[in-house]
Amino acid sequence: MLSPNPVLLRSLTHLAWADGKLAEEEINHLRALYRDLGVEHYLQEELLAQECPQPKEQDLLVACPDPGTRREFLKAAVDLAWSDGELSDQEWTLIKSWCWMFSIKIRTWQELQRWLG
Repeated sequence: MLSPNPVLLRSLTHLAWADGKLAEEEINHLRALYRDLGVEHYLQEELLAQECPQPKEQDLLVACPDPGTRREFLKAAVDLAWSDGELSDQEWTLIKSWCWMFSIKIRTWQELQRWLG
C-alpha cells in the first residue's frame, strides 16, 4: 500500500485534474484512497478543492525510491485514471511521463498493464 506521502497525494490529485475537471468518480476514488491511507479530513478537502500543481520530478523520485513503491504509485495512478471509465490523453501523457521518469520504458497501455501485472 502507498504511504500517505504529501508528494504522492498531490501527484495523484494532479492526475485526477489532468483533463481539466474532477469527475465524481475520481472524487470518490480519491476520497477512498485518502481514507485508506489515514489522511486527515481537512487535508482531503484541501487536496480536492483545487488543482494541485505537479510536484517536482526530484520530489517524486524521492517519494518513490524503489521499484516496489514506483509500482504501487503507478498502479494507484492507473486505477484513478480509469475510475471515471475513460483515460484522457492528458492522463495517459502524465502517466507515461512518470514511467519514463522512473526509467520504466513504457510506450503502450498494454506494456504498462503487463508491467503492473
